[in-house]
Amino acid sequence: MRQTLFFLPHQLGPLPLFGLVSWSMLALLTYAVLILVLNRKHAPWQETVQEGIVNWIVGAGILGFLLPAIETRIGAGTADEMILGLPVRGYGVLLMCGVISAVWVANRRVERQGISREAFMSLSLWTVVIGLLGARLFYVIQKWDELGGETLSSKLWTSFQFTEGGLVVYGGAMGGLIGILIWTVRNRVRPIPLIDAIIPAFFIGLAFGRLGCLLNGCCYGGVCESELPAITFPRGAPAYIDQLESGRLLGMQTGRDTGNGQTIRQVVPGSWAEQHGVQSGQSLNRVDVRILPLDPQLGPLSPPQLEGTVRVDARGVPIPADEFPDRSLPVHPSQIYASISAALLFLWTFWIPDWTRHPGWVFGSGLIAYGILRVLEEIIRVDEAGQFGTSISISQWISIAGISLGIGLLIGTRFGIFAPQRPMDSTPQ
Repeated sequence: MRQTLFFLPHQLGPLPLFGLVSWSMLALLTYAVLILVLNRKHAPWQETVQEGIVNWIVGAGILGFLLPAIETRIGAGTADEMILGLPVRGYGVLLMCGVISAVWVANRRVERQGISREAFMSLSLWTVVIGLLGARLFYVIQKWDELGGETLSSKLWTSFQFTEGGLVVYGGAMGGLIGILIWTVRNRVRPIPLIDAIIPAFFIGLAFGRLGCLLNGCCYGGVCESELPAITFPRGAPAYIDQLESGRLLGMQTGRDTGNGQTIRQVVPGSWAEQHGVQSGQSLNRVDVRILPLDPQLGPLSPPQLEGTVRVDARGVPIPADEFPDRSLPVHPSQIYASISAALLFLWTFWIPDWTRHPGWVFGSGLIAYGILRVLEEIIRVDEAGQFGTSISISQWISIAGISLGIGLLIGTRFGIFAPQRPMDSTPQ
């Protein structure tokens, strides 16, 4: 896990980095406008500058105001405030790699459908933007109560920070599919053959995205108690906090909920719980955890320091910072499994023979294969609760629906319901 890869420095010498870049952009823009005014009859690049002037202004605003506002600060608002710089998140970097690779693969595939480069750029914009919005919206709705912030405005601000994690695959897939359908309707293109061409791009993007989940610590697996491969996460990671709040990381095996907490079935010998007098048969009310302010001497990339209180039978037992374990218990590497399976699905859907002659074959088989693998993946993941009064997570329910849709598409393919896509040379809308 490496949520933050590094920080872009706040300053280059005596000057702020983003302020310097922003003012440089505005200076170049001012110079270009002056040249246009003085040589308006002889400037061959006049139209280029005029068309890009809005982009230059927006870019300068982002670099000069937005990015400095989200820099990491220690002791913000105090005399000892320290600005670490703009964090470059591992999740965001892998997400960008996934988008770039997906667009490259999709471009190669849709060329065989006769779609021009200009039309493909329009299609990519619809698909990527609405896909990211769908992925984030699904997460925000699902995790609204867990989002950081106490007020509505602070929660909404957290909702926009998608590069730090919090994208749901199925939300992205549905959003991207909506984007494709909108584009096909606007351009009068048959959707099924086009989706066939794009499905492999989704899987290669997902393979990178799941590695981003590994760096971010999300989408983690349950505790691994067998000889299967396992990984651990550092202090403060989502899996670590989950194990801590359940008491398991401190050596407590809990059972049924008594209404006032969970019954402690067993206390692991030599654990923190045994050392502090916790006994089986007692009730674990809750574990309160607080992240301490970052200590500049430890470095900005070091795991956070914690302190907390364990409440057992209404008795509070404090946990000093030096008594917290450094790592979580071993868990199933669900993110690695998901990345490998996505890469294999990419190879499968990319190399399906004669896919252009059987519209719906790639899409349908991809839905079935991914749905089955996702149902299995959810068995070892513990970050989603069961829905509709069952132990089946929302992702498993959607997977079952996807498998059913995939079977329907294969049946339709078998009987030739979906006609091949016609070449498209029209101007994209």
